[in-house]
Amino acid sequence: MRLIRLGALVGSVVLLVATSVSMLGNRSELRNEQDARVTAAVLVADQSVESTIARAVAVVRLAGESTEPSDLVRSFGADVSACSSVGDQPRCTGADLSTLSGFGEAAAAATRLGEPAVVVDASTGSLLVVSRGEVTSAMLLPASALIDGRAAATIAEYAADIDIDITSAFVDSDRLNGPLSDVGKRTITDTLPLPGDGGSVLVVASIDDDVGLVGDGATGYFVLIALGTVLMGLAAWTFLLDRRTLERRATTDELTGLVNRREFERVTEEALLAADRFHTGVCLMLIDLNGFKQINDTLGHQFGDVVLQAAAERLRAAVRGTDVVGRWGGDEFVILMPGIEDGSGARAGAERLGRSLADTPIAGDVTVHAAIGAALFPRHGRELDELISAADLAMYGAKTTGVVYRLADAHAVELAADETLAASGYDGPDRRRRAADRELLGHD
Repeated sequence: MRLIRLGALVGSVVLLVATSVSMLGNRSELRNEQDARVTAAVLVADQSVESTIARAVAVVRLAGESTEPSDLVRSFGADVSACSSVGDQPRCTGADLSTLSGFGEAAAAATRLGEPAVVVDASTGSLLVVSRGEVTSAMLLPASALIDGRAAATIAEYAADIDIDITSAFVDSDRLNGPLSDVGKRTITDTLPLPGDGGSVLVVASIDDDVGLVGDGATGYFVLIALGTVLMGLAAWTFLLDRRTLERRATTDELTGLVNRREFERVTEEALLAADRFHTGVCLMLIDLNGFKQINDTLGHQFGDVVLQAAAERLRAAVRGTDVVGRWGGDEFVILMPGIEDGSGARAGAERLGRSLADTPIAGDVTVHAAIGAALFPRHGRELDELISAADLAMYGAKTTGVVYRLADAHAVELAADETLAASGYDGPDRRRRAADRELLGHD
């Protein structure tokens, strides 16, 4: 079973890792495809802008006296306007371009260079192409006219948007900038310098950044991740249950469900340390079921187990929520009662425990009685062993005299301790001091 759980845990981890790797790989592949589309779109736009400017330069260069302005713009869009003049007689498709703020600069540059000049007209945000000779020709290209129809169709296939910005600032750069993420978009920027340092055209291509966190197949990935998470959770949960079961077995008596001897010792040591620190009392009771050996001998060990289980339930029901009931061994139980400092409190608790066991038959028609010995901290001892010894002496006294309960006698406990020391050959100052005290008080 443990191997199955381990396999489930390893399998869930492998599934989560493989899904994550596949998800990231798919996202990376989609992002690369997206970047390729936006890069292709900006290159198509660049080519169209450069081609449109070059065509405009060629058209104004070849213009003659007989060239009509409408002939100049025939191969361009409706947004393009042109003028042609001989002397002071301009002919224009629209407004007179010679009145624009950039015309003088363009005309001077064209005269100086001996070829058409391309400058940025700040008043319109467009490109002004001017040629000077026997005929002065001018063409105004707005940003919207720089992308021709074929380029626009190709860019649409890439699902991209193009933004053209004409600036008088000259940028000496022929490198693409991007792709970059910008508010749900993947964008790439290219700067095209105009001939003769006349300014720049900024071409920005963008597409919707719809890759998201996982790219395509998000539902399938989430299902796999959810499945891996559930499997991991189940495996971890079963491991946790296993650990709690082991902990419970290590601290609980298997037959009665009470704390076992080792756990009771641990809990009692902590309680005694707390009682010593805060100067409070603790009562420890040792309980023995009278006649239990006879029950085992006559009715069988299985029935004896039933009696022990029933006794454990009654003892647990008769104590406070802060008390700890444990099985000490065989038919002996032990109870820790924090906060009880005197004999009256111990007596009330012991009488309640005795009644809970003896008032009604405990199993079938069998009734059991108990002998209960109690010891108080720190009167009868400061260590668990001392309290157990004192309670054991008191319990033995209760059993031999036929009473239910007996509180340990500090004098008897001291005598028993001295006898134990004497039997071991010890005759140290503590034993001699206690013997002198008893002689002074008139005790044997």
